[in-house]
Amino acid sequence: MEATKHRFFATALGEVHFIDVGGHEGPPVVLLHQTPRSVDEFAEVIPLLAARHRVVAVDNPGYGSSEKPARQPSVEEYADTIVALLDHLDVSQAHLVGHHTGAILAIDIAARHPDRVGKLVLSGPFFMNEAARQMLRRISVQWRVRPDGGHLEEKWQKFSGWTSDPSVVQRAVTDLVRAGETSEYGHLACAAYRMEDTLPLVQAPSLIITGRSDFFAADPANEVFAATLPGARTLSLEGGVFLPNESPAAFASAVLRFLD
Repeated sequence: MEATKHRFFATALGEVHFIDVGGHEGPPVVLLHQTPRSVDEFAEVIPLLAARHRVVAVDNPGYGSSEKPARQPSVEEYADTIVALLDHLDVSQAHLVGHHTGAILAIDIAARHPDRVGKLVLSGPFFMNEAARQMLRRISVQWRVRPDGGHLEEKWQKFSGWTSDPSVVQRAVTDLVRAGETSEYGHLACAAYRMEDTLPLVQAPSLIITGRSDFFAADPANEVFAATLPGARTLSLEGGVFLPNESPAAFASAVLRFLD
């Protein structure tokens, strides 16, 4: 496996960081993280996938090492950044693997740019209908730095309720703090996104992965994915909100079986 290459490219939302690893032929696998994570969400998965595929993992604008956008982007603008990256790499088509909000970006790309998507892996996707948009607007309250550091303790406690692994909590909090006081941009973009208009347009072969402890993915409304996507496969794995970090071997194995 080739060494990981850290790169940047210019977009309408600022400089975007991505990593590129594996020199294999065929469409690359593009990994899209959830809000407010970074490429670290796939740190353990990347070498497993790169043994058989070229892998590109992207820090969405405002997250990880990417530059913060000057304003609130839309889902479509985040998605267009990924399409721009494919153009930058001279890649005509890629497989997309998106987790949570990353899955929403993957759906939008597959709907609006079907020729650019080979296969689609949706990990913990959430159907953004009007009820979901209202819920996400209600809970996506932007944190602010407090003089006593209480914001850090609050987020630590919140994420600790989503996983029993403190090392994963540490990584998630680190990504959140790095994103700073615009960390909710990704959620707020999704809270304005009309997935009921785009999901029916997706024709790419799809795999839907859910973590058995992922309460977001367990919402009954999410059954629409298997019902709508043509011939969609479904799979349940041990893990929750941070599934790629919690069960990387099982996650990567599922993706590889689907792609190959």
